Amino acid sequence: MKKQTTKLRFSDADLGNPDIRKAANKAEKAVNKADEAKARLPSGTKLRTKKASAEAEGAKLRFGKKEITEEIKRPTAVKQKIIMKGAAVSASAKAHKEVAEYEDDNVGVQAVNETEGAAEAAAQTADTVRYSHKMRNYKQAAKLEAKADKANIEALYRKRMAENPQAAANPISRWRQRQAVKKEYAAIKAGQASAGTAAASSVSGSTAAASAGKAVKETKDVGAIAANFFRQHSHLLLVIGSLALVIFLIAGSLSSCSMLFGGTGNAVIGTSFTAEDEDIRGADEDYSDMEEALRERIREIEEDNPDYDEYDIDMSEIGHNPYVLAAFLTVLYEDYSRAEVQRTLREIFAAQYEFSTSHHTETVTETRQVRVGESLGQVVTSGYCNCPICCGIWSGGPTASGVYPTAEHTIAVDANNPFVPMGTKVVMNGVEYTVEDTGNFDLYGVQFDVYYDSHQAAQNHGHQTWEAFVADDNGDNVVEVTQTTTKRVLTVEVTNHSLETVIENWGLTDDQMERYRLLVQQKGNRDYLFPDSMYITPGGGIQYTIPGEALTDEKFAKMIREAEKYLGYPYVWGGSSPSTSFDCSGFVCWVINNCGNGWNVGRTTAEGLRQMLPAIRPSEAKPGDIIFFQGTYDTVGASHVGIYVGNGMMIHCGSPIQYASVNSDYFQRHFMCYCRLP
Repeated sequence: MKKQTTKLRFSDADLGNPDIRKAANKAEKAVNKADEAKARLPSGTKLRTKKASAEAEGAKLRFGKKEITEEIKRPTAVKQKIIMKGAAVSASAKAHKEVAEYEDDNVGVQAVNETEGAAEAAAQTADTVRYSHKMRNYKQAAKLEAKADKANIEALYRKRMAENPQAAANPISRWRQRQAVKKEYAAIKAGQASAGTAAASSVSGSTAAASAGKAVKETKDVGAIAANFFRQHSHLLLVIGSLALVIFLIAGSLSSCSMLFGGTGNAVIGTSFTAEDEDIRGADEDYSDMEEALRERIREIEEDNPDYDEYDIDMSEIGHNPYVLAAFLTVLYEDYSRAEVQRTLREIFAAQYEFSTSHHTETVTETRQVRVGESLGQVVTSGYCNCPICCGIWSGGPTASGVYPTAEHTIAVDANNPFVPMGTKVVMNGVEYTVEDTGNFDLYGVQFDVYYDSHQAAQNHGHQTWEAFVADDNGDNVVEVTQTTTKRVLTVEVTNHSLETVIENWGLTDDQMERYRLLVQQKGNRDYLFPDSMYITPGGGIQYTIPGEALTDEKFAKMIREAEKYLGYPYVWGGSSPSTSFDCSGFVCWVINNCGNGWNVGRTTAEGLRQMLPAIRPSEAKPGDIIFFQGTYDTVGASHVGIYVGNGMMIHCGSPIQYASVNSDYFQRHFMCYCRLP
């Protein structure tokens, strides 16, 4: 443990590369910290267990040859401390118990024994504290050395990547390169230890030389005897040589095959799902059930909250890539069963989806035009007279229009929020009224205040709901009606942070993330698991040439220029910009909004976009039209969307963003409709 930590040296040319220089500096700092921690360890001593120390002390008291005591260079875990402490206490307790069996006859002996027990316990406690302190130092040094090793491996990996950029072409190549670097570093570290051992062995050179001389002499004697034997039995030499050659060839071929299939096998295992198909599908089914339960909760939001006038639901698309989930569970559990991942599935779901509700009150003023003879709808009416109770300081005077009120003729509207303009003639219950007065009663939900000659008659009216019509003898053919209402609004927000984003922030190690990406790219070498998934749709790719005649349409040319910027971008649930990547609707909305054609559809789902645009016949489809699909995952309405580019092809956010044939079996099964932008 006391030897220095492995330190890599890089040439000036290597350090000219920013990636290598950054990694090398980080590694150097980690090595220095590890060496500083080692320097604080006791010099020239080794950490031993209490039992080993006791045995060593006992060995000094014995006559004859002392037996070698096994030493522990450094503790391996906190568990070791607990075991040793327990062993010491148990041994002490056993000894005192044996003494106690015979101490009843002598109280003095018992007192002495108890005193000795307390003293031993105190000594053991102090000893344990000292030992724990030593352990902490060793543990800290070991932890820092492990960090230094990891930093060295990363620096060496950066150097190899710079020397061979082709190795970074795909995740499989990077994974293999990282494994090779780890082996190379292990060899460097082992070589450093071997050099130290060789140096130590060369100290006693004279003894080694003497031994070597003796060995040479003995070898010569044996050689002479062997030579004489083979001269007398020369035919045996030929047989033995032939057998040796055959064995050599067989061993060589087996070794080569082992290396060949071992390397290939590691690559296949590293990119393959290891759980049973039934468990992989079952776990994904359970996760999909949780997503369906969330959809059902949203669908029932109005039924569960009936006291609101309006429901504002802001919802991301709900769904996931089944191969991403299977890859993540493989990295976490390796060969997992459906039952053992249930708790983790719930934790992943809670991190991916965020559901929240809030409510507020809105005052909404609506203005509409009603033609003569048409109904104004059901209105709330109240009664008033010209007395001080009803009119206050204006009692006995004229109305707001300057005329005196008349029963079965005059009605009033709210002064601040008039339902209809002053002078409008309205028919209610077969009586034609004229709006001649104003009041302050909108806060009570009243549209018209009906005039009566007596206060008793006004009181008897109370609040009554009547249907009102615009009278035929109005001067204008159209009356503008203004109505202000107060609404209680429930807002529901459902955010999909995307499964990919959850995994990126889960805290996996670099090796686990590399393995996860390999599994996703290769679909665990089991693309048959989810046959109806959009993530395995055939056809297309990132290489496709748009027909020249299609580009003569200026609007489509702008769309495709924007869309092709993102070819190869990965599919990310809920993604809606280049910084996050895209999902299908996020990609199409981004292209529509940012292609320069003056369109803006906001950020909506595939179904939301479909409802905005007029549908057209498939035979009328042309480049630039939007194509919709349904049933690609469990949701109502359109579930997938792309941009049609002509000749039976579209550009869409599959996995990744690419061109695809709309005539493939998969997309034909799920085709919904074409729609056209304005």
